[in-house]
Formats: sequence, structure tokens, C-alpha cells
Amino acid sequence: MGNAAGKYFYVQGEDQGQLKGMRIFLSVFKFIKGFQLQFGNNWTDVYGSRSDNFIDFLLEDGEHVIKVEGSAVICLTSLTFTTNKGRVATFGVRRGRYFSDTGGSDKHLVTVNGMHAPGLCVTGMGFKWEDNAKDLGSPEPVKEPKDSSDSSNKKEDEGRGKDDDDNDEDEDDNDEDENNYGNDDDDDDNDDQKDES
Repeated sequence: MGNAAGKYFYVQGEDQGQLKGMRIFLSVFKFIKGFQLQFGNNWTDVYGSRSDNFIDFLLEDGEHVIKVEGSAVICLTSLTFTTNKGRVATFGVRRGRYFSDTGGSDKHLVTVNGMHAPGLCVTGMGFKWEDNAKDLGSPEPVKEPKDSSDSSNKKEDEGRGKDDDDNDEDEDDNDEDENNYGNDDDDDDNDDQKDES
């Protein structure tokens, strides 16, 4: 979005964690002069140029950018970020050609690429979106570990005190165990454990 003139850049950092913030450097004329992104606790290099006039926009836990808008003349003149928590941050002054980009309702911003005129400003920017299902703020369900020693101990316990004919604890060939006292839950548990083996 914006212009295709200048030097290409791609901001790498997704491997260091979720996008947690952005720092926008503004020129005297309020153009977007440069920027940095924060992934996890690490800030990237500056893309474009630094200036003494900059603004940080830090994301809260579980918050991510779902829409980017902006405007451009030769340089980007404004950038607006909207988050899933309804926060909106605008940098620069909107003038020139307007643009807007979103990954859709099920995606969030991962990183950016674009063009910059060295020493002058950022001239164009593109946005990489990722499915919310891959959101680091949404942990996968915890799976109970299966320890092989636990399952072998259960099998040994199941076999103790049982006869070989009908797998109950009495010596007859009846499936009913005189120690069962009509509790069918034990039989169901044994059936479930047999199915898992």
C-alpha cells in the first residue's frame, strides 16, 4: 500500500514471539519516516529512518492488530492500527491516497514489508496476516502425558487376585465376583482399560 518506489524491506521477527508493539518515527512534516516492531521482548532494526519524534504503541496480552489503514503521497503520511480489543492508534496526518488492509475477521497482523526512501521516509507498506487459531495468546488444551510405567502397573494390578477362567476373583467359572456387591462401575472401568490397551 502506498508507493512502490524506494528500497525493499521485510521485517523478520515472528520467530522471536508475537507482535507486541510498534514504534513509528515521524518527520517534521508528519510523514512516516521510519518504524520498528517489537516481537516478544525484542525490538527489530529501524526500517526507514530514525527521528527524535516517535510514538510507541504497545499491545496488551491477548491483543493483536486486525486492521491497518493509512494514506500516502510520495511518503506514507499516516498509519492507523485497530486491535481486537477496539483500540485505535493513528500516526501522522491523513492526506493523499487512502488505503486499508485486513486479513478478515479470523486473522491478525504478524509482520510487515514495504519500501523506503533512505534518509527520507517509508514510501509503501504491505501486511502479513495469520489465522487467529495460531494466536500465541490461545494455548492448546493440555494433554495428559501417558507414562508407559503407569500403564504397565495398571495391567499388573488388574491381574492380581483374578482367576484365569473368567477374570474375576473367585474360583468358579461364573463371571460374577462374590466381592463385587452389585457395583457394575468396576466392570465398566475394566472394559475401558481393555479398550485402551
